[in-house]
Amino acid sequence: MITLRRADWLFAGAVVLVIIGVSLLPSPRDRNPAMPATPEHRGLFEKDCVRCHATGQSRPLPERHPGRQDCFRCHKGPDMAGGKS
Repeated sequence: MITLRRADWLFAGAVVLVIIGVSLLPSPRDRNPAMPATPEHRGLFEKDCVRCHATGQSRPLPERHPGRQDCFRCHKGPDMAGGKS
């Protein structure tokens, strides 16, 4: 049978505290602007974003914007922006 020492319990407690601390950090969705609640943004899927927001389109993303294609990871959709999930 394995006997846990005091140091083992302290380590396990520290690991639990780190996990809890990381889980309480704000998500990107909390820090980034939501998509506008305009008719053209309602009911969109992520793949639809590049129609207007790709380079050379009507509303390209800023140069500093990450080159990701998973928009809803960081931005709430218009149906989610009002507190609904």
